[in-house]
Amino acid sequence: MILWIGLAVIVIALTFLNQKQLYSSKVKVAYRELRVLSEKARNGESSLEDLPKWESNLAEMEKHPNEYNKLEFELGLRRAFVMYLERHYPQDQRLPDLQEAAAYHKDTVWGIKMGDYGPKK
Repeated sequence: MILWIGLAVIVIALTFLNQKQLYSSKVKVAYRELRVLSEKARNGESSLEDLPKWESNLAEMEKHPNEYNKLEFELGLRRAFVMYLERHYPQDQRLPDLQEAAAYHKDTVWGIKMGDYGPKK
């Protein structure tokens, strides 16, 4: 019985720590920076000098796919980056692939489609 209680406490503690997003300072900084950059891109306030920030912060977030997907779900991060590139670097070689990726919108963080799948015959 003590082992089951101990296991339950460990699961609860790990769940709590996961919800608190105890990540390195690099991830936290990248998260904040990408929020600001995506807002600037949507408002038309972005500049040419933002590209290194986009690239470094996206590279950091890609090391943490779960957080990257959450940010994508909340902000449409890929679409914001595509908007930035279309505005400032329309000749960028990555643009067609990014446009295709941005066009596909997941319904949830995990990519599971929820709801009606169409008529059932």
